[in-house]
Amino acid sequence: MTRNWRTLRMRRSQTGLCNPMAHDAHALPDHCPNCGAAVHGPYCAQCGQETVHELPTLREFAHEYLHHYVAADGKLLPTLKLLLLKPGQLTLEYLAGRRQRYVKPLSLYVTFSFLFFLFLSLTSSSTPDHFVYVDNRPVAHPEQHLAGLAAAKADPDERKVLGALASAVSELQDPDKLAEFREHLLHRLPYAIFALMPIFAAMCALVYRRRRQNYGMHVLFTLHLNAFIFAVFLLGLIPAVQAHAAWAASVIFLYLVVALKRVHGGRWWPQLARGMLLGSCYVILSSVAIGAAMAASAGVQWHLH
Repeated sequence: MTRNWRTLRMRRSQTGLCNPMAHDAHALPDHCPNCGAAVHGPYCAQCGQETVHELPTLREFAHEYLHHYVAADGKLLPTLKLLLLKPGQLTLEYLAGRRQRYVKPLSLYVTFSFLFFLFLSLTSSSTPDHFVYVDNRPVAHPEQHLAGLAAAKADPDERKVLGALASAVSELQDPDKLAEFREHLLHRLPYAIFALMPIFAAMCALVYRRRRQNYGMHVLFTLHLNAFIFAVFLLGLIPAVQAHAAWAASVIFLYLVVALKRVHGGRWWPQLARGMLLGSCYVILSSVAIGAAMAASAGVQWHLH
């Protein structure tokens, strides 16, 4: 009798009957929580979603990502090879319908963007040098210098602008306030840069308007281009590479020209001219986005204080 009872308890524990929480977590539901279809196994026959759900852990997230992109499908390495070594080829592969073997464009961009801003937030945690250069000379107290310039101006509007700038610089001299400003900036900057991509894609469509190409093609090209840019920026965070960070702009420009030539065809000189135009527009748009993010971050900080 005792042996039969132990066997029954063992079976109940395996099926989750002795633990209501385990039963709820591991037992098959009657209907799929996603589409409502009847459930007959671990996967829904209607939508393909898993029918048994558990709260995921960070380790499970990392395992799922590595298993999906590296081990199972082997998507990550072929994607990185084309993205880094063959500009524009990843866009052509997607347009040709060969999509299953590579990481999706938006996922690729989000991954590199997330990694860059994550490591940027970690590497920028140290207290920076507060010297500001004015006329190629370091100024230890730039707020005093700006206040002096404001007092010397006769125009009241110029005095007001310089006074506000001096106040903002004075606020940022405090390490705690500077860290708070950096936190707000790093929170807003990814969204500002992401918002630029449809605009840059529209510029690409305008430059190639005679070819009557679909706007989605230019969005796809922009996603791959920005993924490469964030990959370059990510490498630039390495201390051994920071000494050569000035080459990043040249590398990105050459990548843009070669990618344009590979995707759109044509002669080199027209693609070089288009690359210079698009590159200049991209720098201007990025500066505006960064400036807007800085202004918004400073505004939030002043409002809080």
